[in-house]
Amino acid sequence: MFWWLLPVAAAAAGVAAWVALLSNRMSNIRRRPVAHAERLTALPEYQAALRRHRRRLLLAGAACILLLASTAVAAARPVDVSTIRPEQHNRDIMLCLDTSGSMSSADAAVVDVFAGLARTFDGERIGLTIFDSTAIQVFPLTDDYAYAQEQLHLAKDAFDGKPGSSGFLDGTWSGRGSSLIGDGVASCLNSFPGQAGKTSSEAGGDIRQEGVPQRSRSVVLATDNFLSGEPIMSLEQAAQLARERSVHVHALNPGDLDYGSGPDQPGAQLRAAAESTGGLYYALDNADAVAGIVAAVEQTETSAVHGAPRAVFSDVPGLPLALGLLSALALYAVLWRLQGSRHGGSRAWLRRGAVVLLVLVAALRPGLPGGSARAATTDLNVFFVVDTTTSMVAEDYGNGSPRLEGVRKDIMAIAEQLPGARFSVITFDTTAHVRMPLSTDTLALETITDVLEPQVTDYAKGSSITAARQVLSERLRAARDSNPGRPRLVYYLGDGEQTSARDSEAMTVDGGLMAGGAVLGYGTAAGGRMKENTGLQGTASKANAAQENDGGTYVQDNRAGSSGDAVSVIDEERLRNLAGQLGLPYVHRAAGAPVVDMMQQARPGKVERADGGDPLAAGHEVYWMFAAGAFLLALPEAVGIIRQLRALPGAPGKEGVR
Repeated sequence: MFWWLLPVAAAAAGVAAWVALLSNRMSNIRRRPVAHAERLTALPEYQAALRRHRRRLLLAGAACILLLASTAVAAARPVDVSTIRPEQHNRDIMLCLDTSGSMSSADAAVVDVFAGLARTFDGERIGLTIFDSTAIQVFPLTDDYAYAQEQLHLAKDAFDGKPGSSGFLDGTWSGRGSSLIGDGVASCLNSFPGQAGKTSSEAGGDIRQEGVPQRSRSVVLATDNFLSGEPIMSLEQAAQLARERSVHVHALNPGDLDYGSGPDQPGAQLRAAAESTGGLYYALDNADAVAGIVAAVEQTETSAVHGAPRAVFSDVPGLPLALGLLSALALYAVLWRLQGSRHGGSRAWLRRGAVVLLVLVAALRPGLPGGSARAATTDLNVFFVVDTTTSMVAEDYGNGSPRLEGVRKDIMAIAEQLPGARFSVITFDTTAHVRMPLSTDTLALETITDVLEPQVTDYAKGSSITAARQVLSERLRAARDSNPGRPRLVYYLGDGEQTSARDSEAMTVDGGLMAGGAVLGYGTAAGGRMKENTGLQGTASKANAAQENDGGTYVQDNRAGSSGDAVSVIDEERLRNLAGQLGLPYVHRAAGAPVVDMMQQARPGKVERADGGDPLAAGHEVYWMFAAGAFLLALPEAVGIIRQLRALPGAPGKEGVR
């Protein structure tokens, strides 16, 4: 945007008007006194001709003003913010790491290698999920390689036992047992977008649902396959799920033959499971292990997919240039009627033709290769705090959809309104977890939102609506310390249902940590039933077949004296109290409700041009030069029109004839 050109253009037009208003001494030299001229000027025919002439001059003046204004605006390069989704040819790679005590050194080696590989990736998306008794997604699939490298380095510090990094593994011990490999692999498979809880038949065989094209999907699994506990899903079932979803599982085993070479030993079972998916199996100390897996991933077919939505500034000179062309044609049509082709000489008409030609060329938007389009950015950190307790799948959103469906839609709608902001996702059920650290990668946000699921019903121990208080406060303080000048918004998305036996703590954060946001409530007073999350969705096992055929079982009401399906209702009083504690507005969200009013209440920041970042390839726009040239060539026309208006009888400052 060259808005500084507008005051320059206004100054140039002012100088032209001042020059036109100066007395034209050369025109007085050619004048001769005429006696009794009033007899001629009093004739009706003269007065009618004078009125016509004045009207045409005024029309020419208006057209000239419009021409000058439109070409000046076009030269200033007006811009608009638009959202684009660049096409990418990529693969998806999910690192799936067993974090049990025996795997620390192996996990550190894996993340270190892939942190280095991330520097060479071009289009591939990489994600990280860690598991022990439960699985935690450290970061979703993303092509923000700087962000991925940062998270992988943090993971390496944790696996190496670096002081202060132990919190990285929080949440991986929430289940029963340890090193539940089948459950961990299933969680990694559910981290691919559009896959959570879908069987191959539900997803259309090749997983092409809801516009999601098939793309290469690979899981790099690091585990010794030493099971300690009762998993929900066995490794064989997880491998079957991977085959149904066309995911290759590549296994790295630091304890290849530690338990023997028989077919029933952990290493042999892991090899069989990986190779059944079309993946590879290596002992971690094999020199070809990582290189072989990377080569196998690179050999898989890529397909065109849409990348992360990006808001960019783009020139929009169409309207001013169209007005400029029309006003130029109108101006010179009027001047032709007033002056004819000879008046003013051929040089004047050449100049006028040049003005029309310059505006026409500018309207064609010529450009030079090698330019770039700058991304738009909202200088904000945005935290989504999402309730993922069992009640959030209550089927009372819209036409019987789960409440989480509304959460998914609202998160992406908010992100679309805040282009270029940094987003983080914190989920809570029994405990709170950072599912996505702050990142500008909205494709990663879309991925993590797509795979949001409630906790496994059997693991539910009662939840508090303020379970995320401490984690949120820590993340807000860290964001403030790293960039104090960037405002922080918090969007809390939940239904307010408190199932913990203990009263919830106050949802308060330190003053100054939040600049805005909103508490968004989901559900109805009538409530809805909740389907159980068994952790087995997507398998084709016989034990699970009956459940899938009847659409799944519902959570039962276990209260004394009650029976049948449990019903969850929204608790808006708790949500309003929580909103008051945070100092944020409360908004109930229903299917189809617009986000505009809610966004205004949340006090979002202003969209501005990004100073850095990764610009998109585009041509160098040069239309504005032609528009500026047309403006300069049109200034003499303004001078001439003003002088002709001053020369008319009765005009201010005009000498009378004698």
